[in-house]
Amino acid sequence: MPLIPVILKFAGKYAGRYVGYKITKSFVDNFLRDNVVPEPGSVVYCKLAVEMEHSGIYTGDGKIVHLDGCGEVKKVTPKQFLKRLDGMNPALTIYVSSKGKKAVGNREVAQRAEKKIGDRMPYSLTKRNCHRFASGCLTGNFENNDTFFFKLEKRAKEILKFDNWRVWKR
Repeated sequence: MPLIPVILKFAGKYAGRYVGYKITKSFVDNFLRDNVVPEPGSVVYCKLAVEMEHSGIYTGDGKIVHLDGCGEVKKVTPKQFLKRLDGMNPALTIYVSSKGKKAVGNREVAQRAEKKIGDRMPYSLTKRNCHRFASGCLTGNFENNDTFFFKLEKRAKEILKFDNWRVWKR
């Protein structure tokens, strides 16, 4: 049997379960778990389509600094952060690095992010992206290899000592 029909059959069979799981997880995260207000220097992220994430650093006053898909470091509102992919991003939730039921951040991390506002760099989905930028804010090394979300998460756990993600209470 050709590979494409097998993949489509598998995807069709399990897509409903996957979507159902995501809707349930989103409901639990948003309505049943405690939400948090980020601290300056908190790592924040939202889901993008197809199991990808977009990350940034909360800097205070309701603002996030992130590397956008055009390669510019910008300071944005949560609404702008969620409106990725020309508004095609289905995300409704921003997650915040937390320990227990409290957001955790670091002012030095926020300051590093602030100093980069307006910088431009060649953007690459796999080599120079938002995760690498956020990890650079954590460490001061913007030439790091943390180009995947799981690497950023590991680095953030080492530096911020967080143990879970909580929904941003807005």
